Amino acid sequence: MSELLDVFIGESRENLESASQELLEIQSSGPASERVDKIFRDLHTIKGSSDLFDIKPLTRLAHAAEDLLDSVRSNEVTYSDDIGDLLLEALDQISIWFDELEVGSQNVEQWKPISTQLSAQLRHFIDPTASSEVDESSATVNNESPIADPQTLSEEHIALIANFGRNADLDLLCKATGPDCYFIQYTPDEGCFFRGEDPINVTVALPGIKAFDIEMPELGEDADIYNCFTSIKALGVAGEDEIKQHMAYYEGQYSCVSFSTQALKAACTGKIQKCVETIDDETLNSALNDTDIDQVHASAGLLLASLNFDDSEDDSANRAVLSLLSSIDDLSFLNNEIREDGCSGKDTSTNASPEVSNSSASESGDSKREAPKPKNLALHERAMLTQQLTLLNSDNYKSEFMFPSIAGLVGNILGAEFENEDALAVAISNALDEETIQAQVNDEQAQQTSNNVTAEATQPANALETTEDTAAPVKAERQAVKMLKVDQSKIDYLMDIVGELTVAKNSLPYLAKQAEEEGGSRKLSKQIKAHFSIVNRLTESLQSAVLQIRMVPVSHVFQRYPRLVRDLARKLDKKIDLCMQGEDTEFDKNLIESLSEPLIHLLRNSIDHGIESPAERLAAGKPEVGRIDLIATPLDDSVIIEIRDDGKGIDPQKIKLLAFQKGVISETQLENLDDNEALQLIFAAGFSTSEQVSDLSGRGVGMDAVKTMVSQAGGTIEMQSEVGVGSTFKLLLPQTMSVNRVMMFEVNDQMFGVGMDAVVETVKVPTADIQRIRNEHVLVIREKLIPLCDLREALGFEAAEEREEHSILVVSTPQGEFGLIIDKFHEGIDVIQKPLEGVLAGYAHFSGTALLGDGRVLLIINVQEVLAKCL
Repeated sequence: MSELLDVFIGESRENLESASQELLEIQSSGPASERVDKIFRDLHTIKGSSDLFDIKPLTRLAHAAEDLLDSVRSNEVTYSDDIGDLLLEALDQISIWFDELEVGSQNVEQWKPISTQLSAQLRHFIDPTASSEVDESSATVNNESPIADPQTLSEEHIALIANFGRNADLDLLCKATGPDCYFIQYTPDEGCFFRGEDPINVTVALPGIKAFDIEMPELGEDADIYNCFTSIKALGVAGEDEIKQHMAYYEGQYSCVSFSTQALKAACTGKIQKCVETIDDETLNSALNDTDIDQVHASAGLLLASLNFDDSEDDSANRAVLSLLSSIDDLSFLNNEIREDGCSGKDTSTNASPEVSNSSASESGDSKREAPKPKNLALHERAMLTQQLTLLNSDNYKSEFMFPSIAGLVGNILGAEFENEDALAVAISNALDEETIQAQVNDEQAQQTSNNVTAEATQPANALETTEDTAAPVKAERQAVKMLKVDQSKIDYLMDIVGELTVAKNSLPYLAKQAEEEGGSRKLSKQIKAHFSIVNRLTESLQSAVLQIRMVPVSHVFQRYPRLVRDLARKLDKKIDLCMQGEDTEFDKNLIESLSEPLIHLLRNSIDHGIESPAERLAAGKPEVGRIDLIATPLDDSVIIEIRDDGKGIDPQKIKLLAFQKGVISETQLENLDDNEALQLIFAAGFSTSEQVSDLSGRGVGMDAVKTMVSQAGGTIEMQSEVGVGSTFKLLLPQTMSVNRVMMFEVNDQMFGVGMDAVVETVKVPTADIQRIRNEHVLVIREKLIPLCDLREALGFEAAEEREEHSILVVSTPQGEFGLIIDKFHEGIDVIQKPLEGVLAGYAHFSGTALLGDGRVLLIINVQEVLAKCL
């Protein structure tokens, strides 16, 4: 990526963030003119800069958004929540394109239909009568494919069903209980687990699902195990609207093909007849020829119970056919003409049930051809009808693919159904009656004129007030810019240099020791130590200065969350206020960015499962509007982040019972765990308290991943909850993850370290003082029982020889104090901790490495993981 493009993306992201914040403020407090002006300027800047790089789809979308805002500014268009939602969608799309530009994965050709569609929707608010730009490529934006001819199953559909087996069509037909079937291809987003999504449960909960198949590709060694790489296919019986509603939160992650059960019957007719011939039962054949439905049920049921079927495909098909015939209510499709490939013919009238076809024609034929003319069509409805009529008369019109879509759209507007193109064209022409259109246009022009007159009448007064307000202040002198933008990579490089300087500083004590022991010069050793104190002071000052540069207010991340809370609350029909405190608390930028996903997950849980619906809250005597508090508080060299909600809370007794049922805890633990310990079980892998699968999130689903990410950042997470009152998640995090003070110690002649903030004390005790209780070693220190962990055993070293005393490093954990049995103590030291890479990245009991002054590598122990393995 070029340096100029890099600068453009960086500045544009700030403009996008600013515009998003202003839009959210408008939706909560109203469309103030200064806010609209600010959003307009932000988008104008993005549009103008994008022209330099010839990114036409991005420029087109920004231009359309800018034009709409200009119309709002001039009072030509009245701002509404629909406009705000669409503008936010456009900003999100531009942000996605910036992500692709940054990593060089952009495909501008694929951007064009998205840009065209969103631009047309934006400009529709400016001029609803204008025809939208429509082309075939815009169809790729939709998740759903057009519904097929109700009586015809295409070769493509047959191939999709065949993915589940040769007789999958027969099996599906046996289970079909409704008029519509579907095939769905669902490819979850890689980061879905961090949003609390469970793709398997989403699939299992699909309406009318009958079969599904999960594909998992072979993962490379560098694959992130916390990402999702699955692809899911499913067959079921449900309408298109049900599928849309169920998959509403997964737009862009799935495609759905719908077809009718009648078409499936027609496609299976050949197989059914072949199976009937194979079974060769005279009674069944006679009943089918006479269309005796009762006798068919009886004969098929008797054969199904009396014949022996094996697992072969032929027997599987015969069993499915008999099962179908034993319960089917309509045999007419078996008497129709069948194509050689098993699909029904193109003429749908020959495949439909005669009774149904005749009654439909007699009862509704006239009404379908003469749709009721609407009295008042909205401007956008007239535009849509005009557009559909143009498509019907165009040279590119293809009945098989386009008629169902056009008929459905027009039918929704006019409240009618259509059986062919002629009836559809007549209905549209009648609806677009010239007299009706002209009457509506006159009314709207009169209303617009009235609005303009009102605006002109109020404008002079407003102008006068503005003049009086601005005349008083004296113009201040322009101040010099005191902010300097620096690329983050340069700051990180400077931090790396400080790390190397720290290593060089740490080498001075070794040199002093070497000068005294090997050179015999105590004077030289003292001089080196004196210079060490000077270098140490300068290094610490430089470290502090660089760390301050990387410190940013938590508002840098917090400002993303109001949009998240707003969108999810609206999807769930809940009313929620997000109250943020401590936004000026400073945090290491790298650290707070790494914790963005866990915080999002916790917020989603509070929104989905913590806060009740307005009706439930009122019934419980609570305010209708729920509240979520997001609080950042500095504490010494750490920061506490709390997420509180005033929802229904979690019952610890329920957690303990579920944990016991799932085998997470034993019967003894079930009896002895207190309420606080029970609540912490929510972080166990795969543990969930949700009785019902949610499309959005689930308590416990992914919470173990949240805890893992927090631990990797050197922090801890705790949870408190009270039934009926609410829940609180508390994260205790280091303010920076660059410079750490560690306590060094030795095990098996190798050097290890542990964070100094976890060290309680160091003691040496006689071997006789170590006792054994319930097969575990413990030590009593000042009347306190301390469990012990032998690091030699935990790290896989050979057992040490018997010794008279042991060195014990006592550490503090959320579960209490524990003692680590080591070989030898060493001094504390400041280090720049580096994350583990390559093969070592798989060892959870090490949290990182550091380089010592004498060139040795220091492994930093992850106390929590080591104790989990040891005890």
